Amino acid sequence: MATVRTNPILNGLSGMLGKTIVFKNLRGKTIMANRPSPPQKQSEQQKTNRSKFRDASCWARMILLDPQKKDYYLKKAKKLKLPNAYTAAITDYMRSPRLSDGYHTSNGNATTFHVSKKDFDLKKAEVMLMDAGGQVRETRMLAEDRYHEWTFTLSTKELRTGAVVYVSDEAGNVFRLLPKLSE
Repeated sequence: MATVRTNPILNGLSGMLGKTIVFKNLRGKTIMANRPSPPQKQSEQQKTNRSKFRDASCWARMILLDPQKKDYYLKKAKKLKLPNAYTAAITDYMRSPRLSDGYHTSNGNATTFHVSKKDFDLKKAEVMLMDAGGQVRETRMLAEDRYHEWTFTLSTKELRTGAVVYVSDEAGNVFRLLPKLSE
């Protein structure tokens, strides 16, 4: 890979020359490189990841048409030291929320959990309590605290019978998280 610095003819050039040389622009520099070879065989995980990244790219292009969302992602890009709002939007799409390990309350009969997404906001979170047959018995909407975490407490009985946390993010992704009973 070569970087073109002071050649006015090649500066800003992009595309393929013949079947072997590729010119591309990256952060204001013209790069000359060999043509990348297509992957021979893809594992299922690679196919899944590429599909998710393709979806993230399409979503980022669409969401950045909204001036308010673009401003939000520009601020996130600066805060995270990313090159632009597009990269920040893709990062948001690709990043999954996490469910903290539960910690017991003072009386030991309940466990408190936190749901958060590193560096980005979640849109909503809800806990569904299940009965022994797997039917939804109760749904609780969670409120966001000042630390951008969603906190909820479940009794030991509720954890044993089953609880599922559904979280949706700004990108519209829905994640299913399972709280575990800590001993």
